[in-house]
Amino acid sequence: MPPGTYVLPVAAETVPESWTEVFLIPYGETPETLGTSLAGDGEGLQLGPDYGAQAPDGSWWFLDGAKQRMAHFGDDGAFVEAVEVPVDLLVDGLYFQFQLPRVLDDGTLVANRLGIDTTTILRLSEGAFETTVLNRQFVPRTDDGAMLYGFDIENTISLEVDPATGNATETEWFRTRSGSRFRIAAGPGVLTVSLPDVSVEHILAFEAAEVGGSAFLSLEVAAGEDGTLHLFIIGFPERDESVQLAGYLTIGTDGALGALEPMRDPFTPSDPGSPAHLGVRPGSSTPWLMFIDEDGVRVFRRS
Repeated sequence: MPPGTYVLPVAAETVPESWTEVFLIPYGETPETLGTSLAGDGEGLQLGPDYGAQAPDGSWWFLDGAKQRMAHFGDDGAFVEAVEVPVDLLVDGLYFQFQLPRVLDDGTLVANRLGIDTTTILRLSEGAFETTVLNRQFVPRTDDGAMLYGFDIENTISLEVDPATGNATETEWFRTRSGSRFRIAAGPGVLTVSLPDVSVEHILAFEAAEVGGSAFLSLEVAAGEDGTLHLFIIGFPERDESVQLAGYLTIGTDGALGALEPMRDPFTPSDPGSPAHLGVRPGSSTPWLMFIDEDGVRVFRRS
């Protein structure tokens, strides 16, 4: 196998032993449970919340749209409080459509909602909501603790966005919380990773396990205080789109590549479909993974 080639594993049923389950928050009608909403099939399929994110103090905030609230839980998954979403932030006064939550270093929870030609950034800080509207579509992929980094809706223009002001500028590089610059470009079966501060560029080819051949890829990326990049890589074989592939990979600040770990299938019947499984607690370098399962939301932390 050529250097720089990985075999992306078939998605496993469970996470590897290098990850530990932190908690399960079940679904239900009580305040200490998370809500579900009827999916578009209209036949009883229930979708869970649109993910959550960890705050600097270790607690968790969830976009609990079914209950029209931001749900706050402790580091052990115990219920803390709920902040109701004002009616004027709901589409048609009914529907909570914000996605992709993340918590910044100052404790502000941010989330995104796409419009036809706009993006609304929602911020929750000390119990108060504020919004900023961008006059363009923007999909965040990562952050440095203060600024959001992502792409336009066509996934062609890289943007740096200040969530407080809505100022969006085109940028060649994303940044980690340690300030180091990076860029990851995904193509059919290939990830190109550039780390300009250490003059490293990797071209990583991915073949599909069992089936062979190239793998189509999608990617989630997060970075902690030490600058290590954490990659949750999801894909399917070019030869058989019914096979789900999933793996986890790290890239050190010096460009050192970790071993590719097999990972469980991120998709369940209750998953709303947002690319928000992976994160790192602000102020730390320990990654977590979140899964919206049929019986509740599970969070795992790398041991």
